[in-house]
Amino acid sequence: MDQTKETYYVDLVSESILPEPLESTSFVVQANRQEIHALETVLEKKHEADMETYVRSHIPFLEYHHDPENDRYDAQQKMLYAIIYQLGDDAARAHIEQMGILTDRKEDDPEDIRHLR
Repeated sequence: MDQTKETYYVDLVSESILPEPLESTSFVVQANRQEIHALETVLEKKHEADMETYVRSHIPFLEYHHDPENDRYDAQQKMLYAIIYQLGDDAARAHIEQMGILTDRKEDDPEDIRHLR
């Protein structure tokens, strides 16, 4: 399998991985095809989890912190940022570190994210 890394631009607004930057590009990553496939898979799972939270949001008596759909969304969000952190340039890593998304409540992180640290 080709392990040559190329530059890609991750746009979180459109949930896209692009070969050329847009004005709204969120992050720059260096990745091979296998890593891009993993990133695309996480973006798809995050989108699916987002749709589940949308449906769940119309049930007013369910609180956010007692909601497995929101937990899945949060886990996919953290996984996405963990992969971008791993593949990203210095600016991407600095931004994610500033956000604190990978350091908050580490005990709640899925096992996969703990292994990426």
